[in-house]
Amino acid sequence: MPATMNPGAAKGKNAGGAITKFRFVKLDPNAADGETVVQCDTSGEGAFGVALFSVSTDEIVRGKGCSVITDGRMILESAEAIANGDPVSTDAVGRAQVANTGDQILGYCDEPSTAAGNQCSVDLDRAGVAA
Repeated sequence: MPATMNPGAAKGKNAGGAITKFRFVKLDPNAADGETVVQCDTSGEGAFGVALFSVSTDEIVRGKGCSVITDGRMILESAEAIANGDPVSTDAVGRAQVANTGDQILGYCDEPSTAAGNQCSVDLDRAGVAA
């Protein structure tokens, strides 16, 4: 069964680089505007939300931004098999993974993934409690 979503809140942000849909994004620490996101690039780090659509560098030049889901239930690309109820964090390219000790928990899986590259559904939790 394909993963499903029920987003609770969305924010429009500037894209600070190419972003792949259904991956975790974070606020760009190098952007002075506080309104720019980049794809997560460090395993276990905190995230602002999940990109709803992909954004290419060509699209950024033309002014396309990034729609970010910050709350609710969201589809994510998985980095591995993830079971229902597993705490979820980000891997080094923004995909969902089972949270490891010390990772920031970004949500809990409620529709599983059986392998890397598949989709899962995650109930987002921006509290970011360490695993």
